[in-house]
Amino acid sequence: MPLPSRTSRASESASLVKVVEPMSFYTIKEAIRSTHRLKLFLDDGDYLVEPHVLGRSRGGKTLLRAFQLRGPGRPAKATSWKVFDLESIHHAIEAEERFENPRPGYKPNDPSMNGGIIERI
Repeated sequence: MPLPSRTSRASESASLVKVVEPMSFYTIKEAIRSTHRLKLFLDDGDYLVEPHVLGRSRGGKTLLRAFQLRGPGRPAKATSWKVFDLESIHHAIEAEERFENPRPGYKPNDPSMNGGIIERI
């Protein structure tokens, strides 16, 4: 029986693993460095966040800890911390607005990033 071609094996692997859009990863990383707010586009809607920490879980998932300003099901005046799995983010763009200081409750050594910190403010 012939072996599958390298191309068919690669396409099979790609269909099994969801790849994080490289531009979203670098957009998020740069937004943390430059303290720009981000617009995130997910299946459940759009979010406006202040990104604080990008890292990995012990299981290898790439995560973003951000302070959520707006998002689905969230009243305009309510705000909170949220962890996003980068695999769930379809697209990320920097907003024009910047933020100056970490929000109250910011943890530079975020415990959910026990696989390592990639970037933090």
